[in-house]
Amino acid sequence: MTILALETATDVCGAALLRDDVVTAQAHLRRPRVHSARLTPLVEDVLAHGDVAADALDAVAVSLGPGSYTGLRIGVSTAKGWALAADAALIGVPTLEAYAARLRSVVRPGDVACALLDARRDEVYAGAYRWAGDDLEPHAETTALPVDALPDWLGAVEGRLWLLGDGVAKSRAALAPAADEATVLPTDEAAPSAAWVARRGRTRLERHGPDDRSSVEPLYVKDVHATPAPSPFA
Repeated sequence: MTILALETATDVCGAALLRDDVVTAQAHLRRPRVHSARLTPLVEDVLAHGDVAADALDAVAVSLGPGSYTGLRIGVSTAKGWALAADAALIGVPTLEAYAARLRSVVRPGDVACALLDARRDEVYAGAYRWAGDDLEPHAETTALPVDALPDWLGAVEGRLWLLGDGVAKSRAALAPAADEATVLPTDEAAPSAAWVARRGRTRLERHGPDDRSSVEPLYVKDVHATPAPSPFA
């Protein structure tokens, strides 16, 4: 099983190659507004370094969101293109699920990983997952909400609470006192990763099968509000 995975939901622009259970190549940039120009070259580099031809791919996994509207559109459309070209399966992976999964090596059963991404103003994109055995299951539904609503959304946590993501800084005061006892992973040490999109993609493919390549859409969570540019003739 060879899976190409893409991560574009945040300022991170990344690609990774998973062969069976091993990430054989990955490349990430952490720069805003470079995804449209840099994603395809990253994919080509990862395939070259992994010594895998595009037509040898079994599946393409992509971070579905929530996150940057533009980044998600670029990621999903690019994933569809590579999947169609390779006649490979397409797997949509919720961004916050893949993000929380990177804690697998340090959490214990019952712990909750709460991934928070900045959604501008006073809002965050939030997803919480509880570890059961060696896998994770939803603890609180993925959503976008004001930081003041986080305590009611998160509810009771029996194990240790883990916080990660660039929305943590603006959320800690609202989550106190739970956040005071939580383990916080600095964003510069634990950013979203295409490698974990690949791993969760393989799990979702084995459990649920592939998604329909023609109908997969980004998981925006909240409505897209486009602001038209002012007319030069106004």
